[in-house]
Amino acid sequence: MSESLNFAVLGSGNGGRAFCGQIAAKGYPVIMYEPLEETADYLKLREEKQMLLSGDISVGGNLRGVTMDMREAVGDADVIYVVVPSFAHPPIISKMIPHLRDGQHVIIVPGNYGGFLLKKMMDDAGSRAQISISGTATLPYACRISHYNTVMIYKKKFQLKIATSPSEASQTVIDITNDVFDGHIKFIAGSNLLAIDLDNVNYTLHPFPLLLNYGDIEKNPDTFRHYMDGVTPLISHQMKKMDDERLSIGKALGLDLMSTMDQLKMYYGQNEAQTYYEYVNSDESPYKDIVGHNVRSRYITEDVPCLHVPAIELAHLAGIKAPVAELCVKLCSMLHDVDYASEGTTLAKLGLGGKSVSEIVAMA
Repeated sequence: MSESLNFAVLGSGNGGRAFCGQIAAKGYPVIMYEPLEETADYLKLREEKQMLLSGDISVGGNLRGVTMDMREAVGDADVIYVVVPSFAHPPIISKMIPHLRDGQHVIIVPGNYGGFLLKKMMDDAGSRAQISISGTATLPYACRISHYNTVMIYKKKFQLKIATSPSEASQTVIDITNDVFDGHIKFIAGSNLLAIDLDNVNYTLHPFPLLLNYGDIEKNPDTFRHYMDGVTPLISHQMKKMDDERLSIGKALGLDLMSTMDQLKMYYGQNEAQTYYEYVNSDESPYKDIVGHNVRSRYITEDVPCLHVPAIELAHLAGIKAPVAELCVKLCSMLHDVDYASEGTTLAKLGLGGKSVSEIVAMA
């Protein structure tokens, strides 16, 4: 970019630290915001101010700072990446809003309806900051923290969709993000925030391999491989039903969504795989080493309430049923003794209650 930009990354998990290393490698000033507690990792990072990526992407650089002070993190940031799980969106956004100012770009990774939530919370707080709000369908890579200042990138995605509201700011945000990830990952324009939120592949890839292997995972939570052990030919078939239903919801809303299989091939490489079982066992799959997701992992506790619940409500609003997603929510609710349908990301919580499909799409 020809202009000098200041960056903030809100989040210190796998994705947040990876973003910090990616931005620092480009030489941009970047501050990492720690949202939780003053851990030993945090103290080391605050002192050393360095973040590295290894594996499929090997880069790194020096951070401008590491802080638990939101004002310090975002006060003079031009670009703010929010890289936290969906359940952390409300507290992060609440702390961020008072410090927003005109001209900033807030990019939520992955979106998971965080863009709608940010708009509602800004309205509720009386914030009039003129900002752009963007979201991606997923993280740009499969990654895990391997050391306090190092993130292992198991496999990067080749391309990733990003959408922005207002749409006039879309190209600016794409240019900024492509500059940060230049030579590694290409970001392309998605149609709108709602399409991006509904196109999260975790919707299809996460619940059924866990639910349909519940007993085995409960006995072997540390060694069960979600994809290699959890995705069988029959379970793969049920995942396809879930994905077909997701595409039908999108069609009822007037959105042109991508199948999860097409997204996997766009992200990680084309091959002849026809089923999820075939793809996760292919050379292109990034998922072979992923273990340790127990029966109460975020594959349920985040994805079901934050992805399936709003999709079901959108389906009902559009006048169609979503029996596969509804079964998933009911089963998870029963197993976890939690009413995910009411505790999850409802349209009312996003400020979309009582609105029509056309009004919601217009807001995206």
